[in-house]
Amino acid sequence: MTGALTIVPWTAEAFLARYKDRVVLVLGVTAGDRRRIQWLTEDGKPRVSAVKQKHLRAMPPQLF
Repeated sequence: MTGALTIVPWTAEAFLARYKDRVVLVLGVTAGDRRRIQWLTEDGKPRVSAVKQKHLRAMPPQLF
């Protein structure tokens, strides 16, 4: 398992991370230590919310 995610606040690029049991797209910084994330629901609809950075985990390295 990979460790906690370190996010440089001024980076503007979106990237993938794990939140609970799902893969999410981290869109950027919101208030304090929260990050704006987007994920797809089971029926394919996109959802956006803010979560604390400490709950995000880095994706394991893999080949595409």
